[in-house]
Amino acid sequence: MNASNEIAINWDRFDWQAFQKVQSILFNLVEKQGYRDIRLDFSNLKLAFPNGFVPLIVLAERYRQLSAVDFDVMLPNDDLCRNYIVDSNYAACLCPDAGHPITDKPNALHRFSDDASLNELINSQIHQILERATYAQGVLQSFEWALNEVAGNVLVHAGVDHGWMQVVVHPNTQHMAIVVADGGVGIPTAIREAFPSQVMDEDAIAHALKEGITSRPDFGQGKGLTGTLQIVKIHQGGRLSIHSLKGRVEWKNDRLDIKGDFPPFPGTFVDIQLNTAVPIEIERALWGDVPAYPFNDALYGKDTAVGVMRMKLADEAVGFGNRLTGLKIRNKIENLLAAAPNDVLEIDFTGVDLMASSFADEVFGKLALVLGFVGFGSRIRFVNINRFCRGILDDVVQSRIIQSHAKK
Repeated sequence: MNASNEIAINWDRFDWQAFQKVQSILFNLVEKQGYRDIRLDFSNLKLAFPNGFVPLIVLAERYRQLSAVDFDVMLPNDDLCRNYIVDSNYAACLCPDAGHPITDKPNALHRFSDDASLNELINSQIHQILERATYAQGVLQSFEWALNEVAGNVLVHAGVDHGWMQVVVHPNTQHMAIVVADGGVGIPTAIREAFPSQVMDEDAIAHALKEGITSRPDFGQGKGLTGTLQIVKIHQGGRLSIHSLKGRVEWKNDRLDIKGDFPPFPGTFVDIQLNTAVPIEIERALWGDVPAYPFNDALYGKDTAVGVMRMKLADEAVGFGNRLTGLKIRNKIENLLAAAPNDVLEIDFTGVDLMASSFADEVFGKLALVLGFVGFGSRIRFVNINRFCRGILDDVVQSRIIQSHAKK
């Protein structure tokens, strides 16, 4: 491989703007000059973002399939960035034959191919984000609703056998990024089949964002993208970007920006940005409708009475001896209680014979402080708990309540 085949990524960060620069270079190398061996040199990279790497993966996949292009990747010298690119599955997806592992780590990129794999993936993402942070009212409902709608569109409209999804949560910055991408026919192509007057790609995308507009009325009502845009519109700090073929539509800074794009993106890329600490009035976004509480029927409420959620503690971790595990489980419990404010959470201790006081305090002691003694007793129910675990639980909860009263 000679130097003319190599693309050196000489920026500290690889985001959408960096991707567009690389896309232009690839367009010239592959489509104009006919190169079939490309090296992407990320040696100097410090920060990697989903809105840079996911569209690059879609583009590389398209070039491999249509033009038999072989990609080689040089990973960053920076340890943190290199590990992130591997753990996020970027390396494995860019170079499928290079032997990089496919992981199921938090924040990783995943592929889905049908409704069964999509449902399984979304449930997995729900479990992971519940553990990573706590969320303002309406954020979780909005996340699940938008993710189902946007990813579901890939299966119905894209005309390809798979799509890509990544959900990234940054607890420290209270930020969530949701990206969904495919290498399909593109929104403009699908829309023009039903609405031939939408000539420009960017206008066709904007048309798809209107309520009731769909290229497949036999499959849907045209509310998926519209509702997602409405969620972002009423959410302070929310952003939505849609790139498809030669069109780009973005909602940011309280305005809808409609532009042409070149080189064309080979399919559709949707990027949703949410602030996890800012509430979302989802019923106002979704025409007065309130989706069923997320994470309840799908994960915890199948065999329970109305108004009761269920968590089997043994399914949440392999051991119950440290505060880090406890923090993840407490995050999940707090999110469940917030998402269903009138429901009781039943925690089943079947299979949990021992738990450390530090773990119990991190989960249940601190929950008692957050909920208060009455709230804790009325919203949390314990079943199948042995005498040892009950003694530990009673001790840490009483200690936290005493501590709270002493401070007051």
